[in-house]
Amino acid sequence: MFFVSLILILISSYFVVSVFSPVEKNKKTAGFLIFLISIFAQVVLSFEILSLFQAINRINILIMHAIFCVISGFFWFKKGMPFYKLAVKETASRILKALKKDKILMIMAFGLLFMLVITIFLNVFLPVSSYDALTYHLNRAAFWMSQGSLNHFDIVDDRNLVMPINSEILYLWVLLFVKKDIGLNFFSFFGYIASVLSIYNILGIFGFCERKKIWTIFMLSAFASVIAEISSVETDILIAGLVLSSITLFLTFLREKSLSLIFFSALAYALAMGTKSPAIIALPGVFLLMSFFAYRAEKRNCLKPLGIFLGFLFANFVIFSSYNYVLNFIQFQDFLGSESAKAIHGFRGGLKALVANYIRYIFMLFDFSGFRYSEYVGEYITNAKLALFGLLHIPPELGVEMTDDNVINNRLLDVKMGTGLLGFLLFFPGVVISVILPFINKLRGKISDKINSISAFGWMFLINIFCLSFSIAFMVFSIRFVTFLVVISAPVLVLTYMKKTNLIKLLLLFFAMSYFLIISTNLSSRPVFNVVRVILQHKTFDQAREKIRCSLLVGFEGKMPFCYLRDIVRSTPKGTSWGILPSMNSRLYVIKMLETEGYKVDALIPEKINEYNLSKYDYLVTTDAVLTSSVLLKKTKDTKIKYKINEKGDAYFEKQYPFTCVYADHNSHNIYNPDKKNQVIVTSSCYFTKDFFKEKGFDFVKSFNFHSNIMENSNFMTLYENKSRNK
Repeated sequence: MFFVSLILILISSYFVVSVFSPVEKNKKTAGFLIFLISIFAQVVLSFEILSLFQAINRINILIMHAIFCVISGFFWFKKGMPFYKLAVKETASRILKALKKDKILMIMAFGLLFMLVITIFLNVFLPVSSYDALTYHLNRAAFWMSQGSLNHFDIVDDRNLVMPINSEILYLWVLLFVKKDIGLNFFSFFGYIASVLSIYNILGIFGFCERKKIWTIFMLSAFASVIAEISSVETDILIAGLVLSSITLFLTFLREKSLSLIFFSALAYALAMGTKSPAIIALPGVFLLMSFFAYRAEKRNCLKPLGIFLGFLFANFVIFSSYNYVLNFIQFQDFLGSESAKAIHGFRGGLKALVANYIRYIFMLFDFSGFRYSEYVGEYITNAKLALFGLLHIPPELGVEMTDDNVINNRLLDVKMGTGLLGFLLFFPGVVISVILPFINKLRGKISDKINSISAFGWMFLINIFCLSFSIAFMVFSIRFVTFLVVISAPVLVLTYMKKTNLIKLLLLFFAMSYFLIISTNLSSRPVFNVVRVILQHKTFDQAREKIRCSLLVGFEGKMPFCYLRDIVRSTPKGTSWGILPSMNSRLYVIKMLETEGYKVDALIPEKINEYNLSKYDYLVTTDAVLTSSVLLKKTKDTKIKYKINEKGDAYFEKQYPFTCVYADHNSHNIYNPDKKNQVIVTSSCYFTKDFFKEKGFDFVKSFNFHSNIMENSNFMTLYENKSRNK
């Protein structure tokens, strides 16, 4: 049934692009971008409409997609049934000629092809197993599928509620039909395709030759974090593809004057804003970029296209991206989310923290992913950063939420990977050159539209880093946001192309090929040779996929605690009802998807335990000795506590309770004390005794103590059985 849905969407999107694609001379890429944007928009809109009626199911989705197909087909027929054809043969011919003129590019082409084949292999065969995906990205899609709507649900990790939802709607589309997370990484992969096609088209609009366009795309593709993200469900490359598509279509509009182009430009950006918050953070920089090109093309009339873009952007945002922001306002009285989420992620520290964050983000470009060179020079880079802090009298940890411990990364761990060596050897010099070169040309009396155009992208990067610096608190994981900003500014790489082969070009070739051939096959969470070994050891791909998903140790050995719990649930008859009391680190997706096998699984918020009808469950499971939650029932000012605080700041109880919660504030990450001012509660930690469940009619069955050096993999699970239901 998924393929029926996919075919309907593809057909309707083809009708859309045939009706609204630009004229022949610029049809090569812009039309295909409209095709991809239309697919994304139709999927999002169909689920949002059905969610309003809590009617998300396979039949209704097929009906919605059939309606879209009929409507778009009607307009296509009325327009005279135009035929859209992507100019693949012409483009391939030009690229091949360019590769023949530069043997370095030819070598890199084979490296890129190898990396893409490896990526496609991983995307086809690997399950989604990252921590963020199983606790958040896929988890929320599993809950939506269960309840038939995109509305908020009971969960202890507020990321499942407050974050933008568009990418997870794509995951829901697949899960709803397939019941498995097969091929979900391809959404990021298509974000990469949209990114490189947009960059190719942008550089073509500026008049750069084929070799320079190819160099730019090859070097961007060799960035470590780009290689990692296109085989994952991280969404930074996806939103980069949308933002670059928006820029491409806007630039094409300035040449074609077709209103449909500016509509789809705004639609692409609106979809990005509903996918991940960095797209919102980057809006000022992107809009200034568009303003520059609009002024250069229209002079005094530039306000008209900019005003049209903003009008379409607002309308498209309301239709395609505002759904969860409205839900946030309904539940938390704030469009951005809960009090605790804002306290954790919000910027703090004033002007000095802004300057400090700017320095930190720039230094994040010094990344050695996959190479041990940082062991020799990393200390000097770190000392240079700290020296800047000292010179400016800025405390090193000011404005920091999650520190990087001032360590220069050289690992291949997805969430900490940056652009790799090419980031500071190639991209940052490209930014500097793009910013400085127009001034040098002006002093020489030269004017180059090409250089001025690329300079706008260099300035956009610097402006976007500034916007990022005051938008959120610094986190080591913000390296992914920097990757997004790098990708949308990648046209600056065109200035680093060297026509002649020299030592520097050969060195860059060595690093690019190292990332294409070696790094791509040895990512920490999915080393290709171990993946092949596991596949060959199992009779079916499903068995191999589950082995990989449940693996605890490098090399896909061991077993995750939640896979043990999944096996326990499967050992009971189908139709058994389970109540799970999770913590924030619980990989609930693994358990929630058991509903597709006939089990009933509810996640319960510890703080609300007395509000649930526990008698309807056959089994209850506490997933840890202390159950933590970032979803709080009340705001800080309304929270009542049962504990008292001693002189050391520790909590204690004057009598024993079968159930109670202790709260942690944000400023000090210590126990919340209502006598102190300016505190914001960000987490609750709840405790249960066996007596609590006994009073509710549940008997203790067994406890499981899972030890691990990694906190997320340590759990103390306890199973309770409702004897009255299981006689």
